[in-house]
Formats: sequence, C-alpha cells, structure tokens
Amino acid sequence: MGLINLVVDENILLLDELFGDLASITRVDGRSITKEQVANADALVLRSTAKVTAKLLAGSKVQFVGTCTIGVDHLDTNYMDANDIIWRNAPGCNAAGVGDYVIACLNHAWQTLDIDPRQQTIGIVGAGNVGGRLAQRLINAGFDLLQCDPLRADAGQEGYVALDELLSRCQIICLHAPLTKAGEHATENLLHEARIKSLRKGTVLISAGRGEVVDQAALLMRQQEFNDLHLFMDVWHQEPHIDRGLFDYCHCVTPHIAGHSLEGKMRGTYMIYEDLCKHFSLPIKHSLDDLIPKPALEEIVLNSNLTTKECLLAACDSVYPLMEDDARMRKTSDFDLLRKTYPVRREFASLQLHGINESKCAALLGGLGFNVNKESN
Repeated sequence: MGLINLVVDENILLLDELFGDLASITRVDGRSITKEQVANADALVLRSTAKVTAKLLAGSKVQFVGTCTIGVDHLDTNYMDANDIIWRNAPGCNAAGVGDYVIACLNHAWQTLDIDPRQQTIGIVGAGNVGGRLAQRLINAGFDLLQCDPLRADAGQEGYVALDELLSRCQIICLHAPLTKAGEHATENLLHEARIKSLRKGTVLISAGRGEVVDQAALLMRQQEFNDLHLFMDVWHQEPHIDRGLFDYCHCVTPHIAGHSLEGKMRGTYMIYEDLCKHFSLPIKHSLDDLIPKPALEEIVLNSNLTTKECLLAACDSVYPLMEDDARMRKTSDFDLLRKTYPVRREFASLQLHGINESKCAALLGGLGFNVNKESN
C-alpha cells in the first residue's frame, strides 16, 4: 500500500525514525486537535493531552487511534468500538519512569524529613502496570508494603487490602489508580474529604496517577488548617489550567512528568508503531534498542564509607535530581510549556553503581532498579 495519512502529536519522540518511511505525517498540538485536522487521516498517534471524542472522529477516515501512554481516559473507546475504529494504548511503557519518580520522592522524604522508608509501611493504591511494578521494586528492596486494588481482589487475586485499611496503616501512600468515573470501583475523588481528614499526621502522599483521584479542594483545606501532610504532587485537577493554591503546602510539585523518562517516551511510541504496523499489515523495520541513545552518565563510583541513605541520595541525584523539576514548576506557570520543554531524563536502570561493599545496601539499591556492579559487594 502507499503512504498512510498520519496525524500525530508534535511532542511525541521518534516520529520520523519510526513512521517516516510508511506515512505522510501531519504534526499538530494534541491539546487543541480539531475535527478538520483529522478529517482525512487514516490514523492518529497522540498522547493523553488529546481528547479523542465522537465529535472529533465523526465523519473522518480514521481507522486507527494510538495513544503513546498507559491511560485511556482521554479516549472515547465506546464510540470507537461501535464504529470499528481500532484503538491501542501503551500499557507499561512509562512504568519504570513513574517508579523512579516515586523512589526519588521516597529518597527526598528520607533526606529532608528523616522518614526512613525501611521503617515504614508503604501503601500502593492501584496495582496495575505502574503500581504493580513499583510494588515489586519496593519488595525487592526489602520494604514493607500494603496494596489496594479492588478489581484484582474481585478477580480472586490474594494479598490486597481495603483502601480504608491501607490509609489507616500506612505513613507513605502512593496513588497509581487509573481515572474511572462510573461503576462500583470508580476512582474519581477516591480520596474524598472524609478520607483526607482521616489521614494521620505526617503522612507522605505521593500522587502520580491521575489528578482527579484526589479531592484537591479538600486536600487544600486540610493543609490550610493543619499543614501536617507531606505532599508530592505530580498530577492535578483540570490540567493544564491548574490551581496553584496547593503549591505552598507541598514538598514537591511537578507538571505530570512522573513517567517522562526518555526510555518511557520512546517505549510508548514504539509500542504504538508496532500496533499500527500490524493493523495496516506493514513490516516492522525498526528496533527500539537501536534507537535509544547511551546515557550521558553511565556509571558512578560510590565511596565505600557512605551509609545506605547517602548512597541512595548520590544514586538518585546522579540520574534524576527531583527538586530541579519542582523549582521549574514553581517558577513557570505555563503547564504545557514545562512538559514540552522537559529535559532529557534517563531511567535508574541506565546507571551502574560501583564501590558498594555492604550487601544490604547493594540489595536495596539493586531492588530499587539501579544497576549495581556485583563485583563491588
């Protein structure tokens, strides 16, 4: 077949490298994509910023929609299913990046608040591709966990607890539930006012899933009254037009970039590339391994006298200095510009650590996803 007509979000990586030889590419701003822009497209390749609705697709030639993200709450999948439009997402593409973000938050809480994650029970709400993989990393590092996922519990899987039990028993809570607005286990305002009031003083809350899972107004009210929660907020209500009123009550604020590692973004594009090729019966000509560049920093040597806490700080900051993201967010009010100009960030697994002689430290850092040189310990 000839070149397909492809409309893409201009901020997606590897567009030319993967699609350039099989498609005529039209780049658009996904946030403001229009019916006119997609009318003659055979396929769309977008991100979560694009709302793919019945109104957008009606009367178009679109037969394939790919989102280079895990979530699909921005897609009208019911309309697409009813109209024989194939849709695909990229489950797990940025799970490692989000996991790195959470671990960077845990590191920051340890360094600045003296909340040692080894001494706490960590709660994970939502144990899908992101939360489940994060849980495994934390378990591998030796941390104590509780997980809440009612869908998996209903399916007969064991090891999950009810949300209210998790909230009452955990000082560190990580939110990774998808956004669903209907059904028995709807997650919109899952952390509603009563649950926010029930959180014990000193709780670390890391929100890196969907903003609407938390009643942000109720969270602000609690902080204005007590300011006794330690908040790490990556996702917000009404993005990109967010209310910055909560900023002064947060330890860290970021513009929905938890999963924005270079590897994660490239992985998401590649997964949709594979799906698109299969749908249009096109050969898969490219390998992701050939496209991911070497990191600027491949290894560091740690002083053998460093404590585990100091080793984690050095390792995290060598790959992902979290608070630089916070500083940019507080300085710049343009939410989408922060995302569009986000600097290159590699995943923890890209960094090899040398010089760790203590086996428990090596096990913790290796469990958290760093590449620990086995000859060092």
